[in-house]
Amino acid sequence: MSNATSLQQYAYDYLKNIIISGQLDENKLYSERQLSQELNISRAPIRDALQRLSQEEYVDVLPKRGFRIHSLTKKDIISMHQMRTAIESFCLHQYACYPDSQQTLQTLEKLKENVSAQEQYLKSSDDISSYVDLDCRFHELVVAGIENAWFTEAFQKYVRQLHTMTKMTLTESERIRRSVSEHVDICHIIEAGDTARINDWLQQHISSPTRISLGLIR
Repeated sequence: MSNATSLQQYAYDYLKNIIISGQLDENKLYSERQLSQELNISRAPIRDALQRLSQEEYVDVLPKRGFRIHSLTKKDIISMHQMRTAIESFCLHQYACYPDSQQTLQTLEKLKENVSAQEQYLKSSDDISSYVDLDCRFHELVVAGIENAWFTEAFQKYVRQLHTMTKMTLTESERIRRSVSEHVDICHIIEAGDTARINDWLQQHISSPTRISLGLIR
């Protein structure tokens, strides 16, 4: 790997991490020069990294002005809903169809650990951002358990948007409690091999927040 490629990857990983972790302000304009000084590298690898992140809809690049965090749009929300419904539906049906398979049992164990952390959150924390991380991680685990690289790549494209939408919709303790309860339900559905209930669960768990987000965007 060339030095230029290494620096571009370094800049990309750094930027993606601080974007996903919420360290950048969506309303602020950032400059390549500022990042160049901060990372102590030239502007070329930063420019390449920003172009890549722009294609992945993490940032919007404004020629000769800088860049800013890509704001969630109606199109983003609809695309994310379509993608999640298609991929998570397949994954959940796969687990429910083979509830005793090693793949399902391993994934279910991880999902239950995540749910336990969610339930602990309800007892001990009021920091919504910590729950958002757990919620998004639950859905990442659903997809990751299938071990389909294309699914994972498609899902990862929307990780930041998923975090943003989750923060928008889970603003009340009752909604968070309902979300945790629905995560518990899907674990039971998988264990029981109850494929007939999956579509209804997805409609409740994914479609409802999508409608709320679209209303807030408008």
